[in-house]
Amino acid sequence: MRKGFIFSVILALVLVLPGLSQARVQGPCADCHTMHNSQNGAAVVSGGPYRALTKGDCVGCHTGGPNTGTNNIPYVNFTSAPTYGNFGIESGTNTLAGGNFYWVAQGSDAKGHNVSGIASQDGAIGLTPPGWNNTDFQKNGAVANGEATWSQQLTCAGTYGCHGDHQYTDDFKAISGAHHTDDSTIDGSTVGKSFRFLKGIKGIEDSDWEYQPTSTAHNQYYAVDRIGNFVDDPSAADPASINYLCAECHGNFHSGTGNTAGADDEGSTVGSPWIRHPSDFDMNNVSSKEYGQYPGPFDTAGTYWPGAPVGSTDLSGVKSTVLQAADDAIVLCISCHRAHGTPNDDLLRWDYTQCNASSGSSGNCGCYACHTTKY
Repeated sequence: MRKGFIFSVILALVLVLPGLSQARVQGPCADCHTMHNSQNGAAVVSGGPYRALTKGDCVGCHTGGPNTGTNNIPYVNFTSAPTYGNFGIESGTNTLAGGNFYWVAQGSDAKGHNVSGIASQDGAIGLTPPGWNNTDFQKNGAVANGEATWSQQLTCAGTYGCHGDHQYTDDFKAISGAHHTDDSTIDGSTVGKSFRFLKGIKGIEDSDWEYQPTSTAHNQYYAVDRIGNFVDDPSAADPASINYLCAECHGNFHSGTGNTAGADDEGSTVGSPWIRHPSDFDMNNVSSKEYGQYPGPFDTAGTYWPGAPVGSTDLSGVKSTVLQAADDAIVLCISCHRAHGTPNDDLLRWDYTQCNASSGSSGNCGCYACHTTKY
């Protein structure tokens, strides 16, 4: 009796204590680490050993593929062409939520972010991101040390990167410990407890990184409905939203409407007509118009469609239906773009050149997911 009682108590603790959950990285240690980088007189990893006894740096560890949905490591930089399909979500595709760096690595600057170690700097843009705002959108740490123009190329993590802690220039230090942090609660308090190690960002992570996602199995992105022009009033922007992550490098794209008095759209307001495509905008505000039929030709109205994802302030669970309550269908930067890369220009999720208004066919045009009366 006594042994049975003790076992029951231990089992209960294992099941309920957050510190004992299995949300952290799982799988064979040898997938990522090597003890001495030597086996049978030969190097285990060419160029190693790397710090933290890893088999490679960020690029090295996440280069490979294809993804199968059962990988312990998400591959975002394939060495051969990924299967993308029309929107990168269909059965048979092998890209993940952020897309893939393959196309930019092949020299197509417009098809991906030019991350150091994967591609050279963008030939048209250079080092400084378009829309760079070095004073606002720095609540999660100073990107590029707040330089007026960038002095270094974009990296995976750290001061000049998207992931990890911006106070560290070094990728390893910026991401240190995050992979083994218990992230059963993603509140943005640390790198390890942030959505996809994007410091400060909240959300719900799909267990297989959105390998062939569906309306019920996908990332749930945290977003807010804007109340003003974020460039005029950056304090109104929520630093935990996925759009804020994009604004850390492309802040001036988060503008208002109307006539512009300068590069930052000073004095403009939020409303119609827009001068840039809106983000941080809840489609519930205009649900009586065409937007209330999201996702248009791609599924039943109100069904979440991962081909053009939308965000929500509610992170109580993954939403399979939207436009059911305020702030559950918020337009994101990544509603149209992918973070790493795609086979389409401007990192778009679909081929914009295939969008033909009033053609009677949705074709390969995700714009119609929101602009449901235009196809």
